[in-house]
Amino acid sequence: MADHIRPPLQPSARPSHHEPNPEDIDKVRAWQEERLQRKLRGVYESEMLHLAQLVNDNLDTPLTISSVRIDGATHTSQSFLAWLLRPHLTSFIPPSPDISLSQPTLHTVLHTTRTISHTLTSTDLFRALTARIERAEAGADGEIDLIFNVKERGRFFLKSSTEVGNGEGSASLTARLTNILGYADVLSLNTSLGTKTKRAFDASFSLPVSRSLSSHAFVGVVGTERELGVQGGGGREERVGVRVGVRTSGGSESPVGTGAVAGTSDITAEGIWRCIGGLNDDAGISIRQSAGPSLKTSLTHTYTHDTLNDRVMPTSGAFLRIINEFALTGKVASFGSPPSLPLSSSSSSAANGVKDAVKDAVLGEGKTAFWKMEGEVRRGWGLARGLTVSLTARAGLLHLLAGDPSATHYSDKFQLGGPLSVRTFGVGGMGGHEGATSVGGDLYYALGLSVLGNVPKRPEWPVKLHGWVNAGRVQGIDGAPLQRTLHTAVTHPSISAGLGLVYRFDPIRAEVNFGVPLVAAKGETLRRGVQVGIGLEVL
Repeated sequence: MADHIRPPLQPSARPSHHEPNPEDIDKVRAWQEERLQRKLRGVYESEMLHLAQLVNDNLDTPLTISSVRIDGATHTSQSFLAWLLRPHLTSFIPPSPDISLSQPTLHTVLHTTRTISHTLTSTDLFRALTARIERAEAGADGEIDLIFNVKERGRFFLKSSTEVGNGEGSASLTARLTNILGYADVLSLNTSLGTKTKRAFDASFSLPVSRSLSSHAFVGVVGTERELGVQGGGGREERVGVRVGVRTSGGSESPVGTGAVAGTSDITAEGIWRCIGGLNDDAGISIRQSAGPSLKTSLTHTYTHDTLNDRVMPTSGAFLRIINEFALTGKVASFGSPPSLPLSSSSSSAANGVKDAVKDAVLGEGKTAFWKMEGEVRRGWGLARGLTVSLTARAGLLHLLAGDPSATHYSDKFQLGGPLSVRTFGVGGMGGHEGATSVGGDLYYALGLSVLGNVPKRPEWPVKLHGWVNAGRVQGIDGAPLQRTLHTAVTHPSISAGLGLVYRFDPIRAEVNFGVPLVAAKGETLRRGVQVGIGLEVL
């Protein structure tokens, strides 16, 4: 037959093939590669459909798991992995010899494989995970081995950073050691130096306490030394504390994409030693009453629910946080007989605080017990493409359960104002004052309305245009009926408004604003003009 075929031959390509000109070698080669890839994809999809059909036709086939093996988890405790996986194997292991289980099937095995994979991924210990099913080497018919190949993440993390804003600068160093004991444990160390917060450190250790990995127990040690500024009588406060607690996560994943769940609940018990000292001669009597060493023990519950789809420009979702704290506080002397300590001329700021406390011994003495509640709600809406509006509301109440109101520690009272709070007011500059010293308050609220939009013709820039209106009030109760105090606070707010720029480098937000106070109470510290703020949470 081939003898009857003689050139010239007609082209065999169809118009639908889009075959290029044979003289263009590069286009012909690319066209052939595309046809080959298309054919391979078709073969792959056909095989996948065949495999899916095969699995679906055999879902009821009796099958049982003989063993589960995890390869590659060299630094993870085998007892911890067995503790995690035991609940997933209840369909294959009877609780006692007298109890018989229903015959597991291929469907049961596939479901178990998926749940175990999800649990192993939730530990955040592995950067890669694959699963396969093999016939059991020494098992009977219908028995299989479930094998997971994993690659562990790095166990050591180190990061340094610097922050500058609103007249304050800081440098920090963070170290994290993961899975040191092999139980998905985390040891975190953080230390920082700054202009206002002179020194700070935080060391914590946590590990999971539930097989679902939704609950973690933690213990930590914290310490800070910070300047209180003009609003705090020019003094300095030192704090050292120990805390233990349990953090429980629940609900769906947050749409922010951070992997965090939408609802978390923390219960924390904390003991703190703190000391205010080095006060100026013109410091107010309210902060002098808190000068010197004091102790605080507290039990705090924090609930957070976050479904915002963006932290800076949310178009949907909401944020809710409620904090309840029960605390017992008092000067060190009120917990026992104060020791006789010699004070030399070279004493530190803590010794100066003791002198201040002795000088004002008749004021602020004794123990106090209080309940402190704070809440925050935030909601975001998308008005148009690249234009969002958000509304934030915060409020707090400190209710004295026992003790003299004058003995309430300065650091336990609410302070309001600043670039991250009610803008165009000084840091802690709202509320009553004794000279330049802020008195703080037992009750406060703050409202913030913000409109953010893209820079015209530059929607990809991290810099956003910002317009805002803030309102708030902080004041003491001073024995007055709570209803009257609330009425006074609501009907006499301080208000400010302004424009500015927001630079977003998630999760931190930096602002440069120009604003003016529209309404202010007598004695409040104002900051007209440009104000700079950097932080995680902004009103």
